[in-house]
Amino acid sequence: MAKDIPEMTLSSGEKGMPAVGLGTASYPPVPREAMRSAFFEAIAAGYRHFDTASLYQTESPLGNAIAEALRLGLVGSRDELFITTKLWGTDNYAGSVIPSLRESLRELQLDYVDLYLVHWPVSIKPSKVKFPFLAEDVLPMDMKSVWEEMEECQKLGLAKSIGVSNFSCKKLDQILATAKIPPAVNQVEMHPIWQQKKLTNFCKEKGIVVSAYSPLGANGAPWGTLKVMECRELKEIAAAREKSIAQICLRWIYEQGASIIVKTFNKERMKENLDIFDWKLSEEDLYKIEQLPQHKGCRGTEFLNSNGGFKSLEELWDDNEIRMAVIPEIRLSDGVKAMPAVGMGTADVPFAPASTKPAILHAMELGYRHFDTASLYETEQILGEAIIEALSIGLIASRSELFITTKLWCDQAHPDLVVPALRESLRNLQLDYIDLYLIHMPLSSTPGTCRLLINRDDALPLDIKSVWKAMEDCQKLGLTNLIGVSNFSPHMIDKLLVTAEVPPSVNQVEMHPAWQQVKLREYCKDKGIHVTAYSPLGGYNGPLFKNQLMESEVLNGIAKAKGRTFAQICLRWVHEQGVSLVVKSFNKERLKENLQIFDWELNQEECQKIGQIPQRKNFGLKSILSTEGNIRFELSDFEIY
Repeated sequence: MAKDIPEMTLSSGEKGMPAVGLGTASYPPVPREAMRSAFFEAIAAGYRHFDTASLYQTESPLGNAIAEALRLGLVGSRDELFITTKLWGTDNYAGSVIPSLRESLRELQLDYVDLYLVHWPVSIKPSKVKFPFLAEDVLPMDMKSVWEEMEECQKLGLAKSIGVSNFSCKKLDQILATAKIPPAVNQVEMHPIWQQKKLTNFCKEKGIVVSAYSPLGANGAPWGTLKVMECRELKEIAAAREKSIAQICLRWIYEQGASIIVKTFNKERMKENLDIFDWKLSEEDLYKIEQLPQHKGCRGTEFLNSNGGFKSLEELWDDNEIRMAVIPEIRLSDGVKAMPAVGMGTADVPFAPASTKPAILHAMELGYRHFDTASLYETEQILGEAIIEALSIGLIASRSELFITTKLWCDQAHPDLVVPALRESLRNLQLDYIDLYLIHMPLSSTPGTCRLLINRDDALPLDIKSVWKAMEDCQKLGLTNLIGVSNFSPHMIDKLLVTAEVPPSVNQVEMHPAWQQVKLREYCKDKGIHVTAYSPLGGYNGPLFKNQLMESEVLNGIAKAKGRTFAQICLRWVHEQGVSLVVKSFNKERLKENLQIFDWELNQEECQKIGQIPQRKNFGLKSILSTEGNIRFELSDFEIY
């Protein structure tokens, strides 16, 4: 059976690493004889990769199981096995690395291990290997000197390959800056609820194999979660494929190009966990898994202490991977890529404050990938500058990671001005294309009057047929991937659809618990048009909007009961309606809070209470029309919905 397990080619070493290995960590620890027996059964079941560590106190039982398997002929020679062990923080110092590995080899009764890993990118004051440990004893690791000794372990033949565990992209960069032998492996927490997309892409680029621990969520471990095995979507996929949830998780990891370390002492599950190689997940399965809310279990908080070497997760990881949210995406009917469920809006009153660019960059650090701007907002140029800076400092790997929306303002909503308007927006953004271009309002105005308040004498009815034709030209020219509308009523969309060759992908409208847009959402769903909500928190407190939503006793009561913020309740409610949202905040903490809405739900009673909130639209055509002059057409036909 062992020969049926695919192998991963490592950058160093003499043999490949089996794609599935048995983990030996156990919380709480089990008796040594029970461990030895389980490891022996795993060898009999076909496992050839075993993952241990000095911290786990499983090296000796594993060594005994290997010796017994060799004596009984279950394996022909030691070389058939792939053994991984790890260097704990108490020995993470120059002068201690080689002695620590020699001690592990004595416990394992082996002359060498196939892979030796730095367990965590930290040092701990020298003491007996133990868990838990004192957080105040944790210190920064001397990457250069420790890695030089890891390389010496390989040169001495004590380890065939060397690597790391729990390293972020920037921690890996620190190793690679001076390494003569680069890490062959980075072993990290990885499962469908923590997909590690950024890290896996980085490791692939550097030739480092990712090895996934806790692939089923590690329920029962100090960092464990039930979110994986209790995931409704994974259960549905498993039922449809007639597989176990565990098999779906392991197969998904394998299809990401990562190896897997799975821990079980149950004979049947040992066999089941190897039955993942003769079938595949469908594109639909993979898409559903990609959309799952993300939750990291093993965050490293046990290493933090106000008097220790690391006072925050940012200091510990020296990276944004722990902070970065993975935002679900919505597949639009005709899009070449999906739209993130939450985007950052860039409109403000007054427009384009100095804080806009730093806020956009911080949003990218947190994981935002959809940015919504408009020619009216005067933020296109600022957003373009932020994108260039983000690319230069590595916040994003490429422009294709982003979903950029901009809009056509009323004064350019004329057939001959639409394409030039988008070209001007692209110059401001310093981009070759955008992902979504919207008609901002169901209204036109005299050309050259690009201002928020339109003089009534300048207001003109929108020639929807000819303007939409020009929007379609923008798409045909490759200037935008998608086209859509904003603030459009069903009446206006009906007029558009009569002659449209390409229907709108999106209708962006005001939507929040006090303006729930039930009829419009039903209409758009019937027409295959996705709804995006702006002002999901009720809008500005200012001259254009009077936000009374924030005073809602219903919403604030739910927020208090759930231990959430008012904003999170509003955003979660919008998300649960199947609507994407664009939320504007330039505050770092609120930007972060606004993404913390995907791993919990509103219950039926809470949704019913929100459904009873009195309805009141804040934004209409009167909001953008001055009191001066006279309207020369019937305004109700073009009213904002």
